[in-house]
Amino acid sequence: MNRPTIAFFLALLVSLTLAGCSEGPPVDSSPALVTIETNAQAPLSPLLPIKWINGTHYNIVAETASEKKQIVEYFSFWCPACYRFEMIINEIKPQLAKGVTFRKVHVNFMQFTTPEIQEQATKAMLIGRSLGTEELMNAAIFAHIHEQGQKIEGLNDLKQLFISYDIPAVDFESTLIKTELTDAFMQNNNEISRFKEHLQSVPNIIVNGKYQAIFTREMSVQDIVDLVNWLSQQK
Repeated sequence: MNRPTIAFFLALLVSLTLAGCSEGPPVDSSPALVTIETNAQAPLSPLLPIKWINGTHYNIVAETASEKKQIVEYFSFWCPACYRFEMIINEIKPQLAKGVTFRKVHVNFMQFTTPEIQEQATKAMLIGRSLGTEELMNAAIFAHIHEQGQKIEGLNDLKQLFISYDIPAVDFESTLIKTELTDAFMQNNNEISRFKEHLQSVPNIIVNGKYQAIFTREMSVQDIVDLVNWLSQQK
């Protein structure tokens, strides 16, 4: 696929993804992450120093920023918009500014399945993170649900998925019961609680624990990359 085709496809992907996934029954309104209303007076040219505007391209959701520069994506494996957003995330991560980290937080409040199953998927994500296979297994879980149309009904289904990617069951099981995994799971859910009022939908990106990115329909993928990088440098 040539670069113009890729650019066109990614632009279409942004438009499709902006619908987001609501925590309640599917609705047509735009989520907290996204606004389709545009500010006619808000210049969007990258040449302008006031490109990114509070209330149009980002919201301030906390009084102070984190000490570490970080991009945190709140998402759900069951959310179609999150599945599509993965291609955009794959464009963001290689272009992050120096010293900026990227991390995912898996939410447990979507209506596609039970909170218990969603939290088991969170543990599977964290097992992958601990084993150094997070990207591989996240992609596998997304594909299992959205490409293969398969259900996840419990932790055993997730373990079998790991096994199918040559990750031994003993590694999955031993990591699951580690104290570090329990601590990471608690941190994941604490971060959901911290920003719950701002997470009516996913995907949702919080930068430096203070700024919530807003992606509008006229933005390109590079605009999205530029926005999160710019927010990561704010205090």
